[in-house]
Amino acid sequence: MIVSPQQLNRRARFYRELAQMTEVGMSLHVALKTMQRHARSGDTRQAIDSLLVSLDQGNSFHSAMMSAKNWLPSFDVALLGAGEQSGTLPACFTKLAGYYEERGRLLRQMLASLAYPFFLIHMAVLVFPISSLQNLVQEGSIVGFVIKKFLIIVPLYIVVGIVAFLSQSTRGGGVRAVLDAVFNVVPFLGAARRSLSMARLCLSLEALINAGTNIISAWELAGAACGSPRLERAINAFRPQLESGTTPSEVVGMSHAFPEEFVSQYHSAELSGKTDETLTRLHKYYEECGKRESRAAVVAAGALVFGAVMISVAYQIIQFWMNYFGQIQKVLE
Repeated sequence: MIVSPQQLNRRARFYRELAQMTEVGMSLHVALKTMQRHARSGDTRQAIDSLLVSLDQGNSFHSAMMSAKNWLPSFDVALLGAGEQSGTLPACFTKLAGYYEERGRLLRQMLASLAYPFFLIHMAVLVFPISSLQNLVQEGSIVGFVIKKFLIIVPLYIVVGIVAFLSQSTRGGGVRAVLDAVFNVVPFLGAARRSLSMARLCLSLEALINAGTNIISAWELAGAACGSPRLERAINAFRPQLESGTTPSEVVGMSHAFPEEFVSQYHSAELSGKTDETLTRLHKYYEECGKRESRAAVVAAGALVFGAVMISVAYQIIQFWMNYFGQIQKVLE
């Protein structure tokens, strides 16, 4: 399933309402009952129903979440399970609400930034080749014009849809790894993706550690939530070294998957006992870098599309005049 800003906003609203109700002393069961009566989305209502059925059977909230795992990501389940054990569920709900609000905001900004290149591509498809427009005006061949444009635009939509579908976190790791490797070599886009992955990693890791999650599980779950197959592979190899007594900062330092500033600051934070503060600061730093690089990627994409359109215009004009003078030459001969 392709994630949209609306879906992320619904998830953020779900956690925000739970945080508000549990913070004022309302029990989790009563809070879910209240939300059940006002749930607008079908998938949200089904998830709440599943949670309530499991809670009514005497299960813990963590066990209830496991029954709704198709709707709740592993990161959410782990964070809320740790929050239940440590008595910090309201804070965990607030953290998840902020997490999904941020993801939704970034996705909306990205889609809005892509509007101009999207418009240019469609205008280029409609206008070129000029011969199609000439046939439309001179012969009135509307059906032929529409068919030609559909044969161009439909394959583009199919390719974009397939790439978006395969990029989802629920798809196979091998396919996502290949796409990740391809995207990472694209100027600006690769840097933006790496920065945003690091921002998600820092946010997830800080939230899980503060909720009381075991450090090994926290790293593995944060790696799964960061959205980067490369980082996830590197983090999944940490467990043997961490279990043997090596500190996380030492393992991170031996890996080549992390930026130098992250390695040095995480090491300093581990020594000073300020890991949570450092991760929060790094999250903001990488988020700002990701936004800046994303804007640069969109500007570059727009310039590339605009340049391609201008080249096409120049080519069509040259072709027109060459044909025109060719016809004059034939008449003179």
